Amino acid sequence: MKKNFRRMLAVCIILAMIFALSSCGKSEDKKEETDKNVSISEEDKTFSVALGVMPADFDPTNLVGAGDMNASRTCYEPLVEEIRGTTELQPWLAESYEVPNAKTYIFKLREGVKFADGTDLNAEAVVYSYERTMAFVNPVSTLVQEIESVEATDDMTVTIKLKSDNSGFLYNVAKVGIISPTWCKENEKDGDWAQDYCTRNSCGTGAYQISGYEEDQYYTMEKFEDYWGGWKDNQIDTIQTLIVKDNATQIQMLNSGEVDKLQIPITENLDILEANEKIDVLTEQSLQTNIFTFNTQKAPFDNLLVRQAVTLAMDYEGVKDNVYNGKATVPSGFMPAKFTDHDNSIPQQEQNLEKAKELMKQSGAGECTVSVHLCEGSDDQVQMAQILQANLAEIGITLEIKVMPWLSLVEENASPDTAPEMSALNMGAFTGDSVFFLKQNFHSMYSGQPYNWSFYENPDFDEAIDKAAATVDEAEKQEYLNTAQKILVDNCAALYITSPDSVEAINNKYQGFKIHPLDYYYSIRFYQLTIAE
Repeated sequence: MKKNFRRMLAVCIILAMIFALSSCGKSEDKKEETDKNVSISEEDKTFSVALGVMPADFDPTNLVGAGDMNASRTCYEPLVEEIRGTTELQPWLAESYEVPNAKTYIFKLREGVKFADGTDLNAEAVVYSYERTMAFVNPVSTLVQEIESVEATDDMTVTIKLKSDNSGFLYNVAKVGIISPTWCKENEKDGDWAQDYCTRNSCGTGAYQISGYEEDQYYTMEKFEDYWGGWKDNQIDTIQTLIVKDNATQIQMLNSGEVDKLQIPITENLDILEANEKIDVLTEQSLQTNIFTFNTQKAPFDNLLVRQAVTLAMDYEGVKDNVYNGKATVPSGFMPAKFTDHDNSIPQQEQNLEKAKELMKQSGAGECTVSVHLCEGSDDQVQMAQILQANLAEIGITLEIKVMPWLSLVEENASPDTAPEMSALNMGAFTGDSVFFLKQNFHSMYSGQPYNWSFYENPDFDEAIDKAAATVDEAEKQEYLNTAQKILVDNCAALYITSPDSVEAINNKYQGFKIHPLDYYYSIRFYQLTIAE
């Protein structure tokens, strides 16, 4: 039987003291109605999740990390939604849409949808939400910066026009949560679009809304009684997210029944979880590539030969076997092989220490020291860095490893001058658009923004990506994407280390969970979960 919330917090603290702290951390059709009369306790209707870091923000316009997204995506819904477990899209807050050309997108809104404050969804609310998103400069605003206009054609119809052709724009639409304009205006301060208030409060159309929190300890979400999708008796009422910074502690809490789901890369103790008959362990090939960025505007990585040497020095098979217990793929460039647009002619990364040593001599860089900065809560990043540290020592490079909070990484990587030589990014696919996946990390327009922390600026790459985005001809698009992928490999724009499988574990009394390849990782559609009898 699940412990009450106070008990869970106490256990969390005790376990955290027992285990050594490690550096810490990544629309589907609704489930068919059941005719069974299920008797379910209130404790079973509370779903508990362990998360490595407190979300920095619940605001749908200011999402950076996976933890932020998991909360915000629950509270706020888009016009079109991703079908769980796929990169396919379906109408959501829009009951239908039209795309007369690659610059024009028309959405007919669903009737009878309410925000958590009781106000109705209409075209003006959508226009406000998009204008609010466009008003900021952050990762989400990059999805809407190509918009020329957003107009309410009538009370329930919205037309979005783009500055240039983008055949993949619907993928962007799936990431823009719609917020209550009335609620925002009531809580606005000095023209901030209620951004400060939205950091720790919510008012969307989503099935659950923020109900409470304590910084760095927990946050809770309660079901929105008037949710437009309706409710069944065997769905979850309350979601409790406990902040547990130690990965081993999280695993112990799942194994003992203190929590129902983990939100960490599960790279160890799989045998313990798999042996527990109350836990389902699921594995899928991911759309993620873990990289260490090269600061291409700072020595020694402004030298292509040095970047090539480091690329050849990395022990990719060692990472696959020792960090991910074989549950990973050695990448072929940056784009994961699971993407349908992946260029299969690109060979897998391969270690060649002798060639790496030769390239270091040719580079003239000599023996040097570089730093790699990692995110708190990401044990896998630490292990990858330690393997690279040993590899680079063999070619005359000393690697210094530093672990820091995520927001500090974001801040220092705003400029090549303040950024370290290398930074770690576990880059999952934000959207199902392969163009955006490449563009976000390496197009010059994102240099110094999440996530082009290589400060990579290459006109040939930019041109290939821009042309791929503009064309609606699939063969032509693939040709441009192949060119872009080869450029990134040839230029060693980053160190492409591994594509880990998605391995997730959940208490099996909750049914309907699917591993989702987008939103980086750990994406949970809580509304689709049902409680077994």
